[in-house]
Amino acid sequence: MTGTLEMILVDGGILSGVVAAFILSLRMMITAKTRKSLQFQLAAWLVIWTVSEIWRYLGTVGAVDLSEPLLLLGMGIHTVSMLAFAAFITIRFSKFIRR
Repeated sequence: MTGTLEMILVDGGILSGVVAAFILSLRMMITAKTRKSLQFQLAAWLVIWTVSEIWRYLGTVGAVDLSEPLLLLGMGIHTVSMLAFAAFITIRFSKFIRR
């Protein structure tokens, strides 16, 4: 019984941390001055990434029953976040190198 309580506390902590990261990232994205700013681009990536993590977490703990198409959607969101991060790093790095 103790193991179950610990798992609930740990899982609750993980979910609350990811939701907090989502809220802070969304706020950071909204308050950015332009879409070309580092703040906006990083925050946009974090929003996409946290959505994919929340999706994966809810399926992992069994909070929602994810059928095969929904699991693929979650993986797709995660893939988009990683591709966006790669593009973000590539663009920023290329601007730095051109200087």
